[in-house]
Amino acid sequence: MTTSFDLKTTYLPRGYPIDEAIKNPRQLAIWMYENQGAQRFGADNRLFVILADKNNLDQSWKLKRDFDFVFGKIGQFFNEATVSPKDEIVFTFQKKTYTTISKVLIITK
Repeated sequence: MTTSFDLKTTYLPRGYPIDEAIKNPRQLAIWMYENQGAQRFGADNRLFVILADKNNLDQSWKLKRDFDFVFGKIGQFFNEATVSPKDEIVFTFQKKTYTTISKVLIITK
């Protein structure tokens, strides 16, 4: 059985500690779902690709330009990652509770 994912490429939320994101990506996924805009709301399965320049988070956007590096990391992730029950998360959005499957790939440089 294949699990499909919506791919979201983004940056670490402002003020979110990079060390905490790396240590606990599941909490980051919950944060991303719970803090999405109402007009873009979705509870679909998601793969969050987070780009982060560890030396200067404000410059993380520049990683989008390094296609070979980013796509190499994404390819490696797809070759190695598996979906398991531990990828299921529960989150709350506008007083409703949702259950979905989410994976987080943090690409740092």
